[in-house]
Amino acid sequence: MSDVADPQYAHQGELRALLQGYWKPHVAVAAVRLGVVDAMPGDGSAVAAGEVAGAIGADPVALHRFLRALASIGLTIDHGGGQFALSETGLRLRADHPQSLKGMALHVGTRLSPALANLHTVVREGHPPEGVKWGPEGFAELDRDPAAAAIFNQSMADNSRRIAGQAAAAYDFSRFATIMDVGGGYGAVLAQILKAAPNATGTVLDLEHARAGAERLFAAEGIAERARFVTASFFEPFPEVADAYVLKYILHDWNDEHARRIVVQLGDAAWRSGGTVLIIEKVMPEQVTANPDHAIAMQGDMTMMLWNGAERTQAGFAALLAHGSLALTAMVPLPDNHWVLEARPA
Repeated sequence: MSDVADPQYAHQGELRALLQGYWKPHVAVAAVRLGVVDAMPGDGSAVAAGEVAGAIGADPVALHRFLRALASIGLTIDHGGGQFALSETGLRLRADHPQSLKGMALHVGTRLSPALANLHTVVREGHPPEGVKWGPEGFAELDRDPAAAAIFNQSMADNSRRIAGQAAAAYDFSRFATIMDVGGGYGAVLAQILKAAPNATGTVLDLEHARAGAERLFAAEGIAERARFVTASFFEPFPEVADAYVLKYILHDWNDEHARRIVVQLGDAAWRSGGTVLIIEKVMPEQVTANPDHAIAMQGDMTMMLWNGAERTQAGFAALLAHGSLALTAMVPLPDNHWVLEARPA
């Protein structure tokens, strides 16, 4: 009898499964960093493991074992005889898939996983350890490191397509003539919103490191004539105003001190234009229980704590917005504990 089936060891089995789950994201990230997924057919057809090994310059025996490991977590399909294909899930790690999460995988591998090794220090000290750049300094570093900036911005774009598409379906953006994507990176959020609001024009406000990627995305999404990029910091007065200001995954990057500075500028712009503020974020439960929705929420909070950021409760958002003379007027639920929080000058 296995220890999972034996009631005496049931809880130990649950804990063992939790602790041993560490390897799965590392295997997925390695598949991307090695170029395995992009070397396999994008139509889901099978290919010999040896052929993939040759294409990426990997040891053929190790690569065969690696493809079997990918099959065990549903990223490849083992057809036997050394033949493997990408599964529907695995295909979404390819750069050319319309639902690609390749950027997110690289972000997990190069930034999130190494940072998680510091979690115990962050909890003990209440802030990131010395040498870890966070806040404005951390984002300014992206301007000096094009490779890191590309991974970060592509990861945000990969994740934003889905969430922004859900937000655009749940909330009526067509009422706005001008929409500003504040801290919008490559503009993936703005692209989804402009598709749902065909008569609107939009602006991405962000640092210069995101400009080239944003302009490429505008062209690829067919919105180049309706979208612009403006280089500016959201810690400073906005150089222009809009009817709607969208912030997706912005406020959670910052501790309360820095988030208040953003909200002050946001409130100033909204008061100048009479505009609406739309925040797309996770909303933390007031009391946490062991359920999947709360686990998703707390995963986000632990991740943000690594860089001195924070997820917030509804009350936390309301208190924060008050610093910009803004008040919550509506909350629209999205999947996976995400929300559109609507706020207006008050």
